[in-house]
Amino acid sequence: MASYGSYEWWSEVIELDRLKDLVDRFAAAMHVGAVIATTDGTALTIPSNFCAFCRRLRSHPEGRCGCERSDAWGGEHALDVGGPLVYRCHCGLIDMASPLIIEGRLVGTLLCGQVLLRPYTEEEVRKEIVPLWPCDATEVDDWVQDFLALPVVDETTVLNAMNLLNVMASHVVELCERHLIESKLLHRTMELVKAQRDKETLERNLKMAQLKALQNQLNPHFMFNTLNIMSRMAMFEGAPQTQELTIQFADYLRYILRRQSRDELVPLSSELECLKQYLSIQKVRFSDRFSYVLDVEPEALSCKIPFLILQPIVENAVVHGIEPSLRPGVVLLRGKICEGKLEISVEDNGVGCLPEKIKEGLGISHVKERLKLHYGDDASFNIWSKPDVGTKVNICIPCKED
Repeated sequence: MASYGSYEWWSEVIELDRLKDLVDRFAAAMHVGAVIATTDGTALTIPSNFCAFCRRLRSHPEGRCGCERSDAWGGEHALDVGGPLVYRCHCGLIDMASPLIIEGRLVGTLLCGQVLLRPYTEEEVRKEIVPLWPCDATEVDDWVQDFLALPVVDETTVLNAMNLLNVMASHVVELCERHLIESKLLHRTMELVKAQRDKETLERNLKMAQLKALQNQLNPHFMFNTLNIMSRMAMFEGAPQTQELTIQFADYLRYILRRQSRDELVPLSSELECLKQYLSIQKVRFSDRFSYVLDVEPEALSCKIPFLILQPIVENAVVHGIEPSLRPGVVLLRGKICEGKLEISVEDNGVGCLPEKIKEGLGISHVKERLKLHYGDDASFNIWSKPDVGTKVNICIPCKED
């Protein structure tokens, strides 16, 4: 909520049109000018029943600023006395101010008045009061006539007005406090509703997570049982190659599923075992048209790399390089340590392409993003390709061992 007593605060607490209607009726009944001002003297409601002198005064920039300072002063000193205050404004008129106190704090002032306690002669006005006004010499006559037209009231009328002003101020405070209580109750209700909704969402998500966990346990169990059945059928049917392919695929899946939710660093040796399964499956598929070579220095096998970081690169070499080619294809993977960094290259003799036509699909983009997340600027990723020669991918990362 906006700061107490500001125009924004009042706008949130009560309908300003309703407040203006109350002030209009009060001003008409009392035959005085009336307004509600914020704590800094800014008019909160459109001035009601203002006299010609005050309208003229407030139309002048300096006069309006003086009125706001005077109204703010009236509110502050009314708060000091604890009730309605009668005082002479900065231009010589009699005004009354009643503080509007909500939750123990001054939020504004209900003001009325614009009267005189005795008649003035024109000579008195020009001598004693005109010096208080911010008007030009050419305007003095009009200002004086408006001042002399102000109503003159006695002390009894002022006391009665003060009592009614106090009643009116209490009514305004009551309306605001009631609205604040309703707003707080509504806010609390909304918080409880949101808390209940969040609780239900949390419970629903927990149930979904439990179901997902069960599903994640059941799916691999079903797949491996199926692969086991396929392997046995191949054995009984005398199809050793199909049996071997099924076993290799099961081993490949087992490695991936075991680590699928853990994007961690694994030894290069583990990744190579996984790649062997994948490449062996591809060799069965392409038969004599495909072969592969894994040339990795022993010192590099213990280096840790992001899980499954090489598989998309090798798969690209097979699918986009070897498969479209008419000549026998070879995938060569090399790995070595050089100056504290692990250098890995994946090369194929497939169809290749012009460098400007190299397209990085989802797999390669994912690899580069993961390298960036793991190593920042310490990792490099480069692709070289030439039509009818092949494609080569180089990766260089910091060498971290077990």
